[in-house]
Amino acid sequence: MTQGKMSRRDALTLGAGALAGASMGLASRDARAVPTPEKSTVRGVKIGVQTYSFHDILNDGGNHTDRVIADMRECGLYTCELWPGHIEKSTYVGVLPPAAECPRPDIGCMAGNGGSARNGFAWVFNQRHGEDLIRTRKAIKAFLESNPTRYFETIRRRFSDAGIEVYTYNPFMDPGAVTPQMPTTDAEIDGIFQAARALGVKAINASITRTELKRLVPFAEKHKMIIAPHGHSVTSDPEEFSTRKTFTDAFALSKWVGANLDIGHYVAAGGDPVEFINSFSDRITNLHLKDRKRNRSKTEEDGANMPWGQGDTPIGEVLRLIRDKHYDIPCMIEIEHIGTTTAPGEVRIAYEYCKRELAKA
Repeated sequence: MTQGKMSRRDALTLGAGALAGASMGLASRDARAVPTPEKSTVRGVKIGVQTYSFHDILNDGGNHTDRVIADMRECGLYTCELWPGHIEKSTYVGVLPPAAECPRPDIGCMAGNGGSARNGFAWVFNQRHGEDLIRTRKAIKAFLESNPTRYFETIRRRFSDAGIEVYTYNPFMDPGAVTPQMPTTDAEIDGIFQAARALGVKAINASITRTELKRLVPFAEKHKMIIAPHGHSVTSDPEEFSTRKTFTDAFALSKWVGANLDIGHYVAAGGDPVEFINSFSDRITNLHLKDRKRNRSKTEEDGANMPWGQGDTPIGEVLRLIRDKHYDIPCMIEIEHIGTTTAPGEVRIAYEYCKRELAKA
């Protein structure tokens, strides 16, 4: 594995060069494909959305690109981290909880009725079972091993036509984890990186373990594509990314390893996102913005997601830090607290919160 230090800006520049061959074909076929992410750049800070936040769109294996675009336009956002559940098959079942238990799953459910103590959208992550799981897992394997570049190029073009930048991609990096009899193959992993190249993204963000990252590093180096682990707040599990050290250990593996810092999770785990950003701004691909309470337990993720401004996460301070120090770190809104309006409406409320915080001195 390649060792050494390289700035995030240098890595993204090299990654863009590696993508040139793929992107030139798209540009020549469609001269209108010119994203305009500056539309949602506020005082120099690029604000976008993790499209998982659009909980009105199910993880049902369909291609819902147009619905994601419509929700983004409703919010006024023009850059995103693309959630795979809305554009491809997964082992998640994509079924709403019973209406009697949770009347509005698109804006969140109470714990035990589709939600959890931490996340009002736990229902999104219900797994398929039995023959449905095996059948879907076979379809995922065949799809990824087919090197589905054309499929993802089409998705990229649809976003580009809408003036939206797909900045990073958040694929399900270990689709074989729930079916040990059908482990993820190297060809599948290669297909995921090919998909990311076809999307034209700056990096892959992934909720993975430290062991899984080590397997992925050679693919990141081969494709010259940054792989950025997404942190959670399970500090009791040594395999999870949660603390400062888990990320610095990851950085030591390769210059193609970054960090997708979720400031809500990081605060819940007891971390200081301002210190982390100041220390590792050149390794952070993008932030996830959410407001969480700190965990009370050392073994549970029990710090609840809160409406913005009611938790322990210094969202405003982080935004102003990026503004004042001119850090090239996009900030993606992620909604996991129970809301009061609609899925895109909650994202819009969060966007307005960002604008207010960035207007402060």
